[in-house]
Amino acid sequence: MESKIANVVRKIPLSGIRVMLQKAAEYDNCISLGIGEPDFDTPKEICNQALKDALNGATHYTQSQGDPELVKEIQRYLNERLSEDFSPQQIVVTTGGVGGLTSFFRAVLEPGDEVLIPEPYFPPYRHHIEWVGGKVIEVRTHFKDDFVPSPEDIEEAITPSTKVLLLNSPHNPTGAVIPSAILDKIAKIAVERDLLVLSDEVYERLLFDGQIHESIRTRPGMNERTVVVHSFSKSFAMTGWRIGYAFGPEWVIGPMTKVVSSYTSCAPSVSQRAAVAALRLGSEIIDSMTEEFCARRDQVFEDLKQLPGVKVFKPAGTFYLFPDINKITGDSLKFALDLLEKQQVVVVPGDTFGPSGKGCVRIALTVNRELLTEAMKRIRAFIKDIS
Repeated sequence: MESKIANVVRKIPLSGIRVMLQKAAEYDNCISLGIGEPDFDTPKEICNQALKDALNGATHYTQSQGDPELVKEIQRYLNERLSEDFSPQQIVVTTGGVGGLTSFFRAVLEPGDEVLIPEPYFPPYRHHIEWVGGKVIEVRTHFKDDFVPSPEDIEEAITPSTKVLLLNSPHNPTGAVIPSAILDKIAKIAVERDLLVLSDEVYERLLFDGQIHESIRTRPGMNERTVVVHSFSKSFAMTGWRIGYAFGPEWVIGPMTKVVSSYTSCAPSVSQRAAVAALRLGSEIIDSMTEEFCARRDQVFEDLKQLPGVKVFKPAGTFYLFPDINKITGDSLKFALDLLEKQQVVVVPGDTFGPSGKGCVRIALTVNRELLTEAMKRIRAFIKDIS
């Protein structure tokens, strides 16, 4: 009977992230540095307001584009962040950031269209592209460049079938942030080669060391060819609420809204009310969470630098580190499985995210500093034992 399952679904492997988490469930006293989810609970102010709104009847369908009040709050938020006025028609509320990916690719891709993705990358990107008949073209990046994509490599990968370039900055799984000068060069290529750009910016508030978020959308000629995906999951610790949004030119947001209408009808109404409350909070909650992730990054970065056979760069954002363990072993899957078995610490094999991640592992800083200290102690003992 399995042959009756669509081939495009059958050939998708179980995510390496989920594989590690399933195996971790077999152990007691496990420290998981595997899942990309803040360990902070959603702020009580958000939960209380969402509950109040639900009790007052906000439990019905909303417009497919989103609750008008939320759309208005997103307009205000974007105006404050980007100093730019957006029309409601330039915004669509989605079921998580993933809903933005889904609706974009369903709106713009024809079978055979190519999408360039610098890798390593978030694995579901490929799935959403292939489910609508698109073709993923991977663009290699390198540890020596902190996994920042090369404009020259992007341009070399373009063919007559290339339609979209997907960028992710701040970046999962590496924590890299694309520098301004590189964004300028990539934007110039996108305009000259007539590419659409999907910019996944769900970690836009999680930046360190005084970095200011920059989007390729603001470059000359990019406004009319770029869609940006934002999410409440990471910055507001709202992963389970499954709420996000996309913004861009009306000519593509309109068709994306049609996809949302047919695909999910609308984002969850109670989650949309929570999103309204989140956007009305002051920045203090986000800032304090970002400061904590920065402190964790500094702690683990210094620990990793001391480990024999490990190379690591200091990420500029997100809550990930992506150390290179090639001097210990090029088999990051075996490293991760053995570490779990012998020391009960979960990390994710780097090649889960593409060939450029081979010989690396992703460490998520999503436990408190005390547990991070214990996890690094166990990793240190594990590397000593196998060296």
